[in-house]
Amino acid sequence: MRYVQLSALPLLAAAMLLVAGCSKDEAAAPGHGITVALWSDASLTTRTSLAGTDDVQHVQYVQLYVFRGTGDDAVCVASEDVMWQQPQGGTQAQYYRLEADLEADDYTFLAVGLDSPLAADGTPDMGQAGSAATYGLPAAVQVGTTTKGEAIARLADGKTAADIAQSELMAGSTTAYWDEASDLTVTVGLKRRVAGMMFYLTNIPDGVNNIELVCSTQQYSDVPLFAHGDALSDHGTTQFDSGSEVILSSPVNQDVLAAETITLADGTSLDKQRGSIYMAAYLLPMPEVAVGEGEAMFSLRLTYDDPSVSDVRKVRLDGESDYAFPIQPNWIYRVGHKSSTEDEPQDIGGAPGGDIVADGNWQASIDIPM
Repeated sequence: MRYVQLSALPLLAAAMLLVAGCSKDEAAAPGHGITVALWSDASLTTRTSLAGTDDVQHVQYVQLYVFRGTGDDAVCVASEDVMWQQPQGGTQAQYYRLEADLEADDYTFLAVGLDSPLAADGTPDMGQAGSAATYGLPAAVQVGTTTKGEAIARLADGKTAADIAQSELMAGSTTAYWDEASDLTVTVGLKRRVAGMMFYLTNIPDGVNNIELVCSTQQYSDVPLFAHGDALSDHGTTQFDSGSEVILSSPVNQDVLAAETITLADGTSLDKQRGSIYMAAYLLPMPEVAVGEGEAMFSLRLTYDDPSVSDVRKVRLDGESDYAFPIQPNWIYRVGHKSSTEDEPQDIGGAPGGDIVADGNWQASIDIPM
């Protein structure tokens, strides 16, 4: 039996530090009041297209929401643009003073990071690809009406699974008591609320004209902005009715195979090996789906010029024997390696049928783009 060796790695997090006191245009020491001192770690990779697993910070916009209380019925009482002004790249930091006048009580702080380009007024450009347009954020969470339990990133009207594939979404939260007088320090670590799927393949069998990664069930179209304590249940509740089974897809022809550079959905370029296929996308978390004997939750489907040839290869996690596994937030599931230090597509040569085996056809390393 030949198996796909699929590695699942946790995507690294960014963190934000919330402290008490200075103006939002300053990076000074905190004083009285509630001030948000935000820092974005280089381990954060926020890009419209998944172009690797390297640690690059690309946050464009951050919204801070405050809920009065800590339970699911806590209502949003403040929503503020933290006016993120730091350059992309390595670790960046700035202070932001919360403008809302809060009474003494327990509060929940939720920070949401978006990867969308900004419009001239400094807000996310809803006409361009990215998590703001895909999920209708930051307006989807409303002051005075949205409760903590209702803080969910839902696919906006007119958007599809293709928009999810191009949108990275991050969020983090914490709770604290504010007494209206003392300085307050709270810390919020932002992590991806999406997952990544990346297939970098080489030695494509002769006669193949298309490759698809197919799921046995429909993708999810929503995800809670507040992470669940149980990672295996940390997913949404709504699935697409139809049309979202194909996670990744690429034509196979001479032009595609000969190319040593490809253009990603966000316009950036990615180098790849000649003769290889690179496919990557974001998707929302989903639970493990039971499959029957001989079936798999995810399958790599190769289509040949000869329609009589059937070539479907089951996917499993490295070190596991089951062909079903949950898609967890802040994880990237990959076949092959693409990062700034690795450039190792996985060999899928061989006769149709059976499963893909990782045969050690590795080279150096390079960034992994989606």
